[in-house]
Amino acid sequence: MKVVVVGIANQQTALPVESFPIEYQAARYLPNQIRHTVGGVGFNVARTLSTFGHMVALASPLGEDYPAAMVDAEAYRFNISTHLCRRDLVRTPRSVVLYDSEGRRQVNVDIGDATDFVFREEHLSPDLFRAKLVVLGNLDMVRPLIAPVIRRGRRLAVDLQDVRSADNPHDEEFLQADFLNMSNEYVAGSEREVLLELRAKSRAEVLTMTLAHEGALLLTREMSEPLHVPAPEVDPRNSAGAGDIAFATFLHGLLKLREDPVAAVARGVDAASRFVSTEVAKGPQSLAQMRTILGVEPAPAAASAPEIPWSPDAYEI
Repeated sequence: MKVVVVGIANQQTALPVESFPIEYQAARYLPNQIRHTVGGVGFNVARTLSTFGHMVALASPLGEDYPAAMVDAEAYRFNISTHLCRRDLVRTPRSVVLYDSEGRRQVNVDIGDATDFVFREEHLSPDLFRAKLVVLGNLDMVRPLIAPVIRRGRRLAVDLQDVRSADNPHDEEFLQADFLNMSNEYVAGSEREVLLELRAKSRAEVLTMTLAHEGALLLTREMSEPLHVPAPEVDPRNSAGAGDIAFATFLHGLLKLREDPVAAVARGVDAASRFVSTEVAKGPQSLAQMRTILGVEPAPAAASAPEIPWSPDAYEI
């Protein structure tokens, strides 16, 4: 399946802390524990889908600096094409993830001048319209892509990320997606109401809400109430990126394996739980490690790097 993922890719530094809140210490010595890798919602989703064997093109705003080189190198290792990435930024986005022994994390993000960047249709065509699936984050930089993707009949998945209510004007355009994913981090206690309201406002076939260690909620057009899909109990190491893995795995199960939504969500929840419970979650990850976590047979992925062989007639239905 050909997929275009448009979103943030950044240099990511993982730093363990003893607990939250953090107590002041003048110096901390952490041998082999400060780890650099590549993260960001866009990259995490692209990496997961590529590990499953899909042909994935990542479109992210980057600079011409060493974090951009890290993104390119990591994408190459995971057979992700970066030919749609733009190199117009002064600084490539970066983040620092603090995590404790209970698996809680604090993500500190610096996307710099990416806040002013905008992807245009001409930046990504014709590849955008040769994909069976387009995945977007709810970022201002991707708004001009929504209408042409829908007009061309491509399947559209949007990660609303940390949704704060069903009445957020920022998210209105994104509610045209076929598949909506979000986190309950800012709506804890009102998950049911938010999902039902978003379904009423959107055209989405399926809505999913990740609940961290509690699993996920699922709501389809046919359901009268959201369905809770529990997560297995695990000992978490680092939960950063787990929701992205769950969403991408769900899309793989639903669209490629043609599973019913309940089975696809359960597949995503299980994959995310396996990820957070291993040392791999602290980064960096290898392709072999991700295949093991996702339950993929050790066979070469279908994508190629550095450029995806999009054929002129590759309009998949």
